[in-house]
Amino acid sequence: MRIIANGAPTELPPGATVSDLLAALGLGAKWVVAERNGEAIPRAAMAATELADGDRIELVRAVAGG
Repeated sequence: MRIIANGAPTELPPGATVSDLLAALGLGAKWVVAERNGEAIPRAAMAATELADGDRIELVRAVAGG
């Protein structure tokens, strides 16, 4: 299936979850905030949130510092 992640087309197998997407992109869920089609995805739900063909995912990497 094809999704759009931060504006870039990305191919994933059917049934892939947000966690699968993060793994494919080399990102850890602990430091990423995700939004699917304009709705925030709770961090605890990323492993259970299946993606669908055409979904638009926005990922923001959390940065700490001072």
